[in-house]
Amino acid sequence: MAPETYGLISLFPAMLAIVLTLFTRQVLLSLFAGIWIGATVLVGWNPAAGAARSLQFVVDNVTEPFNVKLLLFTFLIGAMLGMIFLSGGMNALASQMVKRIRTRRQAALGTSLLGMTIFVDSYASTMITGSVMRPITDKFDISREKLAYILDSTTAPTASISVVSTWLGFEVGLIAEQLTTIGVERSAFLLFLESIPYRFYSLLALAMVFIVVIADLDFGPMAKAERRAKEEGKVLGDNADPLMETQEDDIVTPDHVEPRWWYFAAPIAALVGVTGFSLYYSGGGFAGRSLTDALSNAATADAIVWASFSACLVILTILVGHARIAVDKVSDAIFEGFKMVMFPVAVLSLAWSIGAVSQALGVGPYVVAISEGIITAGMLPAIIFLSAVIISFSIGTSWGTMGILFPVAIPLGHALGAPLAPAIAAILTGALFGDHCSPISDTTVMSSMFAASDHVDHVNTQIPYAVLAGIVATGLFLLAGYGVSAYIALPAGLVAVGSVTYLLSEQLSVEVPSSYGSNAD
Repeated sequence: MAPETYGLISLFPAMLAIVLTLFTRQVLLSLFAGIWIGATVLVGWNPAAGAARSLQFVVDNVTEPFNVKLLLFTFLIGAMLGMIFLSGGMNALASQMVKRIRTRRQAALGTSLLGMTIFVDSYASTMITGSVMRPITDKFDISREKLAYILDSTTAPTASISVVSTWLGFEVGLIAEQLTTIGVERSAFLLFLESIPYRFYSLLALAMVFIVVIADLDFGPMAKAERRAKEEGKVLGDNADPLMETQEDDIVTPDHVEPRWWYFAAPIAALVGVTGFSLYYSGGGFAGRSLTDALSNAATADAIVWASFSACLVILTILVGHARIAVDKVSDAIFEGFKMVMFPVAVLSLAWSIGAVSQALGVGPYVVAISEGIITAGMLPAIIFLSAVIISFSIGTSWGTMGILFPVAIPLGHALGAPLAPAIAAILTGALFGDHCSPISDTTVMSSMFAASDHVDHVNTQIPYAVLAGIVATGLFLLAGYGVSAYIALPAGLVAVGSVTYLLSEQLSVEVPSSYGSNAD
């Protein structure tokens, strides 16, 4: 049966997984239930055959070359973090930062800035920023929900618009492929740059983080979580089940080691530096290609694997050579690091699989088919944006959503005579919006993981913020579709987001009583 014929049923696997996750808080079982029901539909409603097909979906997705490299990268990052914990470097850096961070606002702002600084990869940024800042935000009684929100809303949005990141090659590659398809001779990289001012959701989501942090404005479940943390000193709710128990306490720095801040900084510098070098090298930069061509043709998965392995070598050398730590203790720390990332590896594997099931059922063509009947050139960016949101929410992957929509939306936009930059931006940023709202999204899971937050609590507290930015972004895409410049629309959107955030915070009367500017108790 062709995927297009499944219609509304194509949404069932993701919807089932999402509902079960929200009600049972059992992420793995909920994801597999969604995979199983989707696979059962695909094999003609035979439950036994559906179970077998479900396992095959998992095997196929875990062994897909790109995904294997992402999983290897995740394990290597876990090993690196385990060795950094053993060195005491993270605690030494945190101690240095605490001397300069004197208020809750500064702690939250520091987290936001660090999340944006490690812009080469969203996974690495989430893992590192969460691990470094969690002890500091805990000290200042910032809720784990707020930490997870800051991670989620700074790392991926920043990486997605960075001109040196693991996202760049994938995004520019999709643009280049469609330019060839529609016969347009333009630079894919320059079109990528033209799309950045139209990435309304990504830019508004980043702006909201700083509005919320600097102006001390929270609303909805997040405000209640922040009140609990500030008044009761509880960074987690009473019924919270953190997606990852913090492992630092299981890795003890030997007594003879004097922790240095550069024990942390050196491997992170290697991670960032080798990522940039690898992107340039794998894209043919040393073979004569320009910087833009090299970055747009880079092997992103290879680059982050090389970078994470290099970072592991650097911290291993420091531990054995400078800190004089026994190899057996280093080996134990690596194993503890692997344990830290086992659960996200399992969740990522199932999240990819449920995305593949949804695609096999034709969720992308179904959503696009519904949209096509009401599309005009002026409405195109907004329609594409909302389609990307629905698909991304359903399959839990922004990259998968981009892959689904580009071959449909760009030729359609070209045929209608619509400007390409807003249409491209609508896909790239709409995929992020859906990701931020979906409990089965890999980036959402990673944010919960490295904030050591309850996953459902993270989703519930983040959705109101994401929806506000998304609603405003939809309006901006309507303006852009009818010819309004991004440089006019975006400032209007920033004012709207700031004003509504203020009004909601005041109206709900659930603001944290003490200011972010106050000292920790």
